[in-house]
This record gives sequence, C-alpha cells and structure tokens, in this order.
Amino acid sequence: MGRVWTYWEFDHPLGNTVRVISTPLGLEIFAEDVFNVVAAELNNEKVVLMNIHSQERYVVIESEVVKVKTLNFTAINTLKTIVKADLINKFLHWVRIKIRPIFQRQYL
Repeated sequence: MGRVWTYWEFDHPLGNTVRVISTPLGLEIFAEDVFNVVAAELNNEKVVLMNIHSQERYVVIESEVVKVKTLNFTAINTLKTIVKADLINKFLHWVRIKIRPIFQRQYL
C-alpha cells in the first residue's frame, strides 16, 4: 500500500459532495464525485474502458483505508469527448473559483 492521503469535502451547488486531494502535482478529485456531477451514467469501469487516465489513491473513509480513483484537471477535460463540454467547463470553473484558491493559500 502507498501513501494514505487526506481528502477534503466540498458541497457542489447541485447538491453533491465533491472530495478533493491536494497532491504535489495538483488537485485530484474523486472520480465517483466528478461522475455524480457531470454524468451520473458514468462509473469507474466505463472510464477505464474509455482510456481516461485516473490515479489510484488510498484514503481513510469511516475508519477504514480504502483505494479510490481520482481524476486531475487533464483527465476531467478528457471527459469532453463523451459528456457535454459545457458541463465539464462549468464543473472545472467551479473547482477553479471555489476550491483551488483554498489550497493555493496553504502554500503561500
């Protein structure tokens, strides 16, 4: 098992929770949460088949270490080939405006 990451939860305007990990390479969002916001019909298995690059990270959920798939901004942008680009753009805009500034302040 690799490093166990800490994640943060944010409330998306559509009523979904979005969990985020801050890595040295940038923010990564739980793939499951991205799908719930932009395309509920997608899931991790379908994304693997579509060759969307995801990371596997270990996190603690309910006192248990669990492996989750995460997507960075590039991987989320790749979803534009199967999901309306406008939905992806709105989601990424929300992340840039509401979430990224919180993590940028941590590293100033």
